[in-house]
Amino acid sequence: MIIVPSSGNVERFGGRYWKIGAALILPIVVTVLVALLKTPAPHGLENGSFENDCCGSLRLRDGDLLLNDQPATHYTVGQDARGAYVLPSRYVGGLDGIGFEIDGARPVTKLRLDRVPNPTSLLLRGDGKTYMFKKRQVNLSNQQRR
Repeated sequence: MIIVPSSGNVERFGGRYWKIGAALILPIVVTVLVALLKTPAPHGLENGSFENDCCGSLRLRDGDLLLNDQPATHYTVGQDARGAYVLPSRYVGGLDGIGFEIDGARPVTKLRLDRVPNPTSLLLRGDGKTYMFKKRQVNLSNQQRR
């Protein structure tokens, strides 16, 4: 369809609008392609049991976070400019050096890992303090005697 405006300039319908549409759609298409082609991080590299005298034990196991051997919440693993972290689905923090606090109403905070895979420590915030949990070492000497 050809439209002839009163100015006398002939232009096709939507002639200038396709550039605007392409400029809006192109970033969306690129973002979707990057998201689809991005390889997911391997699961289970963060797994382990961590301990601290203040609060007890914290265990990471394939997306499930256990506090003192009790199921607490789920988590995902990520990495940003500061390094690897665990992001619980609910707030998890230390409580006055005597235990854990789990709160679904508070904003979640990242639990920092020293490295992935095979982290040796985890940092947990709570009540203005940061608690360092050390990975529990498995005693292999008893298993090797069999």
